[in-house]
Amino acid sequence: MLEARIKDLASRKPSVRGEEARKVLLRSLGLDPLPDRTDLKARITGTIVRDGYRIEKLRYESVPGLLVTAHLYIPDGDGPFPVILNSHGHWPYKKIAPPVQARGISLALEGFAALIVDSPGVSWDDNGANERIGVGDHNDWFLNLGRCVQGVYTWDLMRGLDYLQTRQDMDCTRVGITGTSGGGTATMYTFAADTRISCAVPVCYATSLEVNPANGCLCNHVPGVLALGDRSDILAMRAPAPVMLIGATKDSEFPPEGHTRTFEKLKAIYKSKRQESNVRLELIEGGHDYSRRMREAMVAFFREHLLGEPARGYVPEKRPMTDGDCNPFEVGTAPVSDPRLQVTTWFERDTKSFRSLLDRAMASSSPEPFDAPARLIGWGRHTRIEKLKVGNSVSIHDMTVLAPSSDSIALPINEIEQRFCIYLGMSIPEVLAQWLHHFLPSGPESWESSRVGTIGIDPLTSMIASVKTLVSSASPEVAPEKLIATGEIASMTAMFLKLYRPSLEISTSHTYSGWTDALKLNIRQLAQPNARYLAWPFPSE
Repeated sequence: MLEARIKDLASRKPSVRGEEARKVLLRSLGLDPLPDRTDLKARITGTIVRDGYRIEKLRYESVPGLLVTAHLYIPDGDGPFPVILNSHGHWPYKKIAPPVQARGISLALEGFAALIVDSPGVSWDDNGANERIGVGDHNDWFLNLGRCVQGVYTWDLMRGLDYLQTRQDMDCTRVGITGTSGGGTATMYTFAADTRISCAVPVCYATSLEVNPANGCLCNHVPGVLALGDRSDILAMRAPAPVMLIGATKDSEFPPEGHTRTFEKLKAIYKSKRQESNVRLELIEGGHDYSRRMREAMVAFFREHLLGEPARGYVPEKRPMTDGDCNPFEVGTAPVSDPRLQVTTWFERDTKSFRSLLDRAMASSSPEPFDAPARLIGWGRHTRIEKLKVGNSVSIHDMTVLAPSSDSIALPINEIEQRFCIYLGMSIPEVLAQWLHHFLPSGPESWESSRVGTIGIDPLTSMIASVKTLVSSASPEVAPEKLIATGEIASMTAMFLKLYRPSLEISTSHTYSGWTDALKLNIRQLAQPNARYLAWPFPSE
């Protein structure tokens, strides 16, 4: 049901537009309000001079105490140079991975200043070359309470542009942004959030959620972002600013048909503004990457839209360089073991962490009322609703605990894809409560009857099958008066269910006093996406 819901929302027009859409975007990123633009404490720690360009090793603080490390590739000459912001995906060596170096070199040789900003934290890059490892785990589920990883990286990139605006050799009236995979994620969100950026090239990322919403890395799943529509709708928040999508023909996670669907939707939006020529799609032979051919297409696009040159499909690279991660023969780039590439030494990397940023965000939140009726989804659109016969009292329990009775319903907690819940801006208990509200007697009837899913493919199948004949004498029209919940998730589920059924008496094995209890108890399934902006809806004990 969750996947069907995501695909359905992606196929519709966005529910918000204009300034409201921008507010939703910034809230999803944990950037509403935007952090103060404090002293960057920017410093160049060294320079590497090469034929035709140089690399300045840059460190700054995007918020006080949060270390950001970056390489700034600068062409020979006095400038001012047009600027390309570069984000990267889950490369093992971040900004110094050979394909990422090759991108910076290629841009510099074409006359662009290229700022490559290390992503915050650690995921597949747990090694000594990761200068931002101290920020914390990239795959921390609790950050979605109000300070998600993608929001931190977006702000790092925006503050990198702030730094470039202080330099006379940078032309910050002509700014592009590009990145692949998780860097494509950062490209899309930063482009949507920062109007100083003129054009964007997301690579191997911006596929339609109608085609494949299962994009594994947690950082790709931004809380509640489906309110903005599909990825085409997020990019189109900047229409008619030029956008080029680059995809790979052999990329199962971000497949070519997904890129084609995004392109079709973007082109229709831009056509309505008489600017459809500002949207372009390139599908490059190969796998998930940022290969030489992809770089050549990207350079041609930026030369057209930032330098005013005629449109071209590709601009051949001036020097042979690493072709990409899928063909990683190293040419023209420095080995990742070269100590000169490091911006900092290991003892200069003190930094704030994701968790400290989250703590500050939660402490300074300004939550709005939790409107349970407005949040209720018409799940009848996505599955067949058959009312359960449960009698006067119903019992639910976590699958991880011993069933309190033979007729207790085991909640399929481990079968629910929490990443999908994050997209929808809902916790697992909220989703479970809505499902139970629909399936229990006296629940919503005839909601959105155009069904796009069936019950046979969702995690409730076994639960419902075990309950249908639980109380053979019960009437499906009689609503239960009492619900008994055993387990951490079941208890929170019961609390949510009572929001929809105020007369329901609930008895829970666990009680909670606030959203951050999930963090204190280290139970990720309790984490409410963007709880920072939601008032606690349950009465105090």
